[in-house]
Amino acid sequence: MKRITSILIVLCALLASCSKTPDTYFIEAENFDDRGGWVHDHQAFPKIGSAYLMAHGMGVPVEDAVTEINIKRPGEYYIYVSTYNWTSPWYTGAGPGAYTLLVNGKPVQEVLGTTGTEWEWQCIGKIRLEGRTELCLHDLTGFNGRIDAIYITPEQEKMPQSYEEMLAFRNRKSSNYQIHREKKADLVVVGAGVAGCTTALAAARSGLDIILIDNHSKLGGNNYLGVKMSGLMSKNKYPQLGNLVRELSGISTEEYWKNPNREDIRPNGNGHPIMSDDREAIAALREQILKEAKVRVYHDIHIYEAEKDGRTVTSVLGKHLFNNEDYLFTGKLFADCTGDGDVGYLLGAEYMIGREPKSFADEQSAPETPDNKMMGGTLNWNAVEEAEASAFPDVKDLPWAMQCSDDYFVKGTKHGWTWETGFEIDNAKEAELVRDNMFRAIYGNWAYLKNHQEGYSNWRLEKVGQFIQKRESRRLYGDLVLNENDVRNAVEYPDASFTTTWTLDLHFPQKTNTAHFPGWEWRSGCPNKDKSSWIEPYHVPYRVLYSRDFDNLFIGGRCMSVTHVALGTVRVQTTLGMAGEVTGMAAGICKKYDVTPRQVYTDHLDELIALMEKGL
Repeated sequence: MKRITSILIVLCALLASCSKTPDTYFIEAENFDDRGGWVHDHQAFPKIGSAYLMAHGMGVPVEDAVTEINIKRPGEYYIYVSTYNWTSPWYTGAGPGAYTLLVNGKPVQEVLGTTGTEWEWQCIGKIRLEGRTELCLHDLTGFNGRIDAIYITPEQEKMPQSYEEMLAFRNRKSSNYQIHREKKADLVVVGAGVAGCTTALAAARSGLDIILIDNHSKLGGNNYLGVKMSGLMSKNKYPQLGNLVRELSGISTEEYWKNPNREDIRPNGNGHPIMSDDREAIAALREQILKEAKVRVYHDIHIYEAEKDGRTVTSVLGKHLFNNEDYLFTGKLFADCTGDGDVGYLLGAEYMIGREPKSFADEQSAPETPDNKMMGGTLNWNAVEEAEASAFPDVKDLPWAMQCSDDYFVKGTKHGWTWETGFEIDNAKEAELVRDNMFRAIYGNWAYLKNHQEGYSNWRLEKVGQFIQKRESRRLYGDLVLNENDVRNAVEYPDASFTTTWTLDLHFPQKTNTAHFPGWEWRSGCPNKDKSSWIEPYHVPYRVLYSRDFDNLFIGGRCMSVTHVALGTVRVQTTLGMAGEVTGMAAGICKKYDVTPRQVYTDHLDELIALMEKGL
């Protein structure tokens, strides 16, 4: 199906010139001339093959988004809008994301965003149009109305619904659609979180030509979104691992080692290196360092196709999230640092998701039978105290939100790690759903606090994040799957590489939260306080960092080859960053000897060890 879809997309592009006429107009919402207060989002890409706009006003209507088109042939036109009633998975009434589409200042239909149960095209009317025509998205509530695209046509049409149909339609109708074929790289890194950045930098300094692709506008992934740089870097088997993590976080390695107590070391071996919380400055620093290393950085591109020839990955295809153009990337080697194992998944690689059964690796913490339980995702949010009182709707007036009450609510004016949801949902395919459930929790709890608890009248919601910060989704198979026994028993492997120090930190829904919101929990706990998850520093084998299914695919970040239980320790930012350094070094050996990642282990392990000892 993937190859067929790619062929279809190319054919659609070739036919575009003859299929588009002056009578039809396709407008991507994210391409509006002025997006006003509407924010750009891509978490529904697995459903619609595109980014979209969202009115993320935290209950306050956002400024209008405006664009202009030129209708070349006057006449009567049908107007279709691709939209979504985002609370429909939980609530059968009218959704809260209400907005109107104004054409030359007049609404075509009274309201959009409140009906339907999935992303869909809705025909909202037929009106006469001619000449310069202004389109305006006018938000009515501030509660996350969303729009993908607008299609204007003189004839009624059967609109596409499936993901494949939407991609083909989008590329056929977009006036600027084209495929950019980028120069082949030695290593194509997909995903620019901390692991992707260190992989790219280590490989570039090892002499490789690198492409780094990310579906965000700023480098850093979860760390840029607000996740701390957790995990120690002072307990390593190879102390020079971590140099690039520190460099890409604005810390001098020399100064770092002058003060061995620089890290916030806790009794159980956890800790947070003392790093800057200025996410914008760190993202800019990472951009500068990578470009100085000649890394070709591509922002705002979502990889949605991958091609292979037998066991060899040949290319990945991505869509630019602002202009709808496609980019084709070819390489000798590839690294899946998406965190979701997207590249491996698109190629058909076998993967793990949820909890493995005890029979898989005889882990003491594993269940007897496999299930879909996993760690969820978090959204940052905070409120600010002001001199005057402010209003927010009562929870009873938000029936689609979590109905917090005297029986259950959470005090506070900002998020913490316990604000977590998506415990039994595929966080890769359903990121939008997971994020939306957390919206319901934040808004419902805040609505209760503001209207039913003392001390909150002068507090106002200042920020609610929009991108879910994932802890777990898919994990790809390597030649070795790290498990709980390896870590607890300190099993020594010959290819020991980066060091993990975090606990076997597994999150689960709080029982009281489950009792009130079964199936859609949004508060978590973990076993760390009873010491059952504490570990000694453990040196992870290199073999978890490359695919067993493809000869030229590295796997990094959260999607490395570990069980659900073992993920609890390796998943934190500095640890993933050090793993990326190892991957970049291994890629250098691959190029030097024209070998595969697996052959680095079988034939050149001594050289990899020497590189880890020396550092970059």
